[in-house]
Amino acid sequence: MSAPNPDHYLRLAGHVCLRLLEEPFLYDRRSDELYELNEEGLEALKKCRGHLTMEQVGLEPEFAQVCLEEGLLELSPAPWPMPLTLGPGPSPSLRYLELQITWRCNLACAHCYLGAAQKVDLSVKRVAAVLREFEAMGGLRVMLSGGEPLMHPQWNEINALLAALPLRRVLLSNGLLLEDALDGLNCDEVQISLDGLETGHERLRGKSSFAKAVAAAQAVKDSGRNLSIATMAHADNLGEMAGLEELVRDLGAGEWGIDAPCLTGRLGEHPELAVTPQQAAQAMARAYGGAFHGGGGGMACGLHLATVAADGKMAQCGFYLDQPLGRVEEGLWACWARRKAVKIDELAGCRDCEAADDCGGGCRFRAHGPLEPDPVMCAAYGMEPKEKA
Repeated sequence: MSAPNPDHYLRLAGHVCLRLLEEPFLYDRRSDELYELNEEGLEALKKCRGHLTMEQVGLEPEFAQVCLEEGLLELSPAPWPMPLTLGPGPSPSLRYLELQITWRCNLACAHCYLGAAQKVDLSVKRVAAVLREFEAMGGLRVMLSGGEPLMHPQWNEINALLAALPLRRVLLSNGLLLEDALDGLNCDEVQISLDGLETGHERLRGKSSFAKAVAAAQAVKDSGRNLSIATMAHADNLGEMAGLEELVRDLGAGEWGIDAPCLTGRLGEHPELAVTPQQAAQAMARAYGGAFHGGGGGMACGLHLATVAADGKMAQCGFYLDQPLGRVEEGLWACWARRKAVKIDELAGCRDCEAADDCGGGCRFRAHGPLEPDPVMCAAYGMEPKEKA
């Protein structure tokens, strides 16, 4: 790349924003990357709003060159001002929001923790308000889920809301309705559920669903969007995991999340699908990619994550809708302020565990009690769950 013209005007790229979380960051929603900044870097990048030349901004040349090469900054021969909204968010920061826009669904999956589908939808007005507040709180990534989100009666209006949203927009779908929605979809990433090869997948999701899900995943990749895959380990897909991994990698998925089921919702009616902690850990070891729902800083899982359900309740995650933090009419900030983060050293059997820092206490819902260790993660790290002291 040739040396940039110091008389050209400098601003953050359209897919990049500044965020004041626990520390200042530069966030690239296109790659889902966070770059930690020192105070000097933050102050310099705050000037990159298209109204000052590169020389006037005064960025260190090598840093500016790297940012331009990475597509984080853009240059123009003429001014092109952009607004800067940068306010401090809550602590701990709310970075990731699952937005269950509807509980309608076109499948009746045997493992669904929500149970039977319902004609319950968040209004477009409410979705817009939640997205605005989430952005103002320093949010990074919104995950549109359901039910099947494409079944929302006003999906087109919700999709239009996403067009100018400076957040990473992720659609979580079973893929069956995606063909008609993919053209013009305002999402950076689509996550398709694949719960095994044909036999394993259709054991959960019904006949003829496998081929459609695979075709949807391929269509996402062909569209140039990021593809991720979500898999639920169950008794009838354990023998398919090697073949499923080959398929997921052939599809070009950038992330493969594998989870273990909890006997709740419809899965409570199908206990034969449950797996042991050891079986779950073995399957989950094949997963790759991000783990945005994790903890950090001595805190357990879900430190930066919340769920807004289709009925307007907000909870620490989708498994805790029966223990809501409040309703979105009160505002995300007010609900989030009620959340009590769990410290790992408060978890029985975890505080003295040598794997605790890496494990993070595992899933709080999957644990046998609110302060108990997660048996699946104990199995993953070769630890025996300890009795409560």
